[in-house]
Amino acid sequence: MSGVTTRPFRRLVKELNPGAVGLVVSEFVSVEGMTRGSQRTLEMMRFSEEERPYCVQIFGYDVARMTDAALMVQDFGADIVDINCGCPAPKVVKRGGGCELMRQPDHLKEIIRSVRKAVSIPLTIKIRAGWDEESRNAFEIARMAEGEGVEAVAIHGRTRSQLYRGDADWDLVQEIAEVLSIPVLGSGDVVCRESAKERLKGKVAGLFIGRAALWNPFIFSEILHDQDSRLKGNFDLMLEVLFRYIELLREDFQESSCGGKFKQLASQMCRGALWRKPLLTMNTIGEHEEFLRRVRDGAWKPKGIVEDDVSSEERIDSCDQFATN
Repeated sequence: MSGVTTRPFRRLVKELNPGAVGLVVSEFVSVEGMTRGSQRTLEMMRFSEEERPYCVQIFGYDVARMTDAALMVQDFGADIVDINCGCPAPKVVKRGGGCELMRQPDHLKEIIRSVRKAVSIPLTIKIRAGWDEESRNAFEIARMAEGEGVEAVAIHGRTRSQLYRGDADWDLVQEIAEVLSIPVLGSGDVVCRESAKERLKGKVAGLFIGRAALWNPFIFSEILHDQDSRLKGNFDLMLEVLFRYIELLREDFQESSCGGKFKQLASQMCRGALWRKPLLTMNTIGEHEEFLRRVRDGAWKPKGIVEDDVSSEERIDSCDQFATN
């Protein structure tokens, strides 16, 4: 997820779910920025050894730049390079990247073939069901990718035109998994252990979880160990997570950049906490930290009646502003 799965967030998730996360994936990284030497873009690939196995997901259109970027990922030390063919964001598809590649299968085939020849680390792709209901070509794209040497395919069961609305088509994911000889992983609507059980059927090899990790960073271990939610209503635990996230953010980002990233997690994870709304009115990480200390120490009390709850649909909509994968 662009702007979300930064190194601090990935490290937080790994810490909170020991042994339960099979793979972490970078923010998706522009090959234009990578191959033109953008320091900000290159910084997005940074990772810690404790994050392994670690995958860098790249997006773009130009065959040569995609190939060069994949080589950079390999040289950088990542375990896997992934080609994003699923992002629906207009700013990505209008430049030929993301889900637009599914509308140009011959060009995508050329990219995959070139990248596969260039790198020795595993190559995977992320796709959607298709562009729209009239062009659901995930099966054809997945078969082509397998033929070109891709080691695994992740499928988000919505079309590009759906964005994040409606239900993901997991029947499609399972049908493709039955046919391909390489691992097929599913994405979309995995929000708790029950939904994970429902979707991990047949030959589906695994699950990708994105937005739900913002609502509940413990979701991976809860799924693996068949546990109830540790976080729901546990405001002391929320505070522990937030304090640790502040520490991790400060290790990687300037103080001025931490506040917005902190609020991405706090706004989604702290539903139901009476202190959530006043927390989100603050802008700097220092203000957030000081306020949370007051809450933890019992020095803050709500004024009047504070309502802080939204429907699941509203929660998903609010998350879509930064969910791109």
